[in-house]
Amino acid sequence: MDNLQALRHLHSWQQGGTDMPEGYDTHLRSQGRRPSLVKLQLLAEYTPQLTFVHERAHAGHPLNEAADSLAKLGLACVRGAVPRTELPRLVPLWAAGALADYRRSRAA
Repeated sequence: MDNLQALRHLHSWQQGGTDMPEGYDTHLRSQGRRPSLVKLQLLAEYTPQLTFVHERAHAGHPLNEAADSLAKLGLACVRGAVPRTELPRLVPLWAAGALADYRRSRAA
């Protein structure tokens, strides 16, 4: 779900809506706990002073790009596309590249 979809849900919930993102399971979790988005929906509905705004992505910012890249590496690892044993080697390479990009952007 992207930022604008999330924002639409939050605004809907403030008005008493109960719709959830497609495929979201609203059944109680283990030990009778409410799902996180159900709790957020209730918070949005019963806290009218909350303000929700669209925050533009930080695309192109070197440190944000590095965070995105590391998240994708982690996902590839979880999905089995990258062996876990490779993470200790790959993460420092990713971090060094991100730091170099950041330094270049600051020098420009």
